[in-house]
Amino acid sequence: MNAKRLSRFLPPFLFAILMQFVAFFTLTHAAVAPTGDHLALLAIKSMIKVDPQGVMTSWNHSVTNFCQWQGITCDLRHHRVIILDLSSSGLIGTLSPLVGNLSFLRAIWLENNSFSGEIHPKIGRLFRLQELDLSINSFTGNIPATIMNCSNLQVLNLGNNNLVGKIPDRIGALSMLNTLILRVNILEGGIPSFISNLTLLETLYLGNCQLGGSIPDVFQRLRNLRTLVVSDNNLTGAIPPSFYNCSSLEEVFLDHNQLNGRLHENLGLKLPRLQCNHAVEIHTNHIDSGFWNNDYL
Repeated sequence: MNAKRLSRFLPPFLFAILMQFVAFFTLTHAAVAPTGDHLALLAIKSMIKVDPQGVMTSWNHSVTNFCQWQGITCDLRHHRVIILDLSSSGLIGTLSPLVGNLSFLRAIWLENNSFSGEIHPKIGRLFRLQELDLSINSFTGNIPATIMNCSNLQVLNLGNNNLVGKIPDRIGALSMLNTLILRVNILEGGIPSFISNLTLLETLYLGNCQLGGSIPDVFQRLRNLRTLVVSDNNLTGAIPPSFYNCSSLEEVFLDHNQLNGRLHENLGLKLPRLQCNHAVEIHTNHIDSGFWNNDYL
């Protein structure tokens, strides 16, 4: 029965009250009805098998506003999820591919849990994403090449997992990247040459990845690089000449490889911040450190 017909059977004041109630219910229901983000979050919860801290207790099918759920931050204008933070929550499960439907996400922080399974290629649908931290979990499979579609990514931390295969060349297209951490995985194919394209890079952690090969001569354009960690990779050959152009370097860890050659005799002038921090780690290689061995290392 429509409003016009209903008005014929009710006194005017009752009809007016009823219409106000209907308007209020409709508005309220529209505001809290399941949306794409709501359904995507429920899909993420459905893949979690153990939640010892109960952080997802508030995640439910009720009319509760999902922006108030624990671990969720929404923007004020669109009421869309911009941060998913379930870090250090003891969660056991897999990451639903529907995380790719949270198209307003700026940050995903899932570090220090027990997520397993593959990182689904749909992660590449998050073109607004700026930070992705899936470290200290048990993710397996390859690093998805689709991650290159996250063109605003500034922090990519996939360290301390069980990822395999080559580091995708397409990561070299992430021109905004300032932090790349892939340490403690089971990777192959050597240190990729695309590193030279990441001109804003400040932190590069590739330690204990079983990469092999030599250190490519890719440092010419990495003027912002402050921390370089490539230890425990069975690397061979000499330190490339362009390494000495990274004048912003503050920490370097090359230890537990099979590198050879000799450190530059003017290393203190070339890399003055290393001299100040005494942060050059080269032991268990075949590198002649010269006077640096006693004075700075």
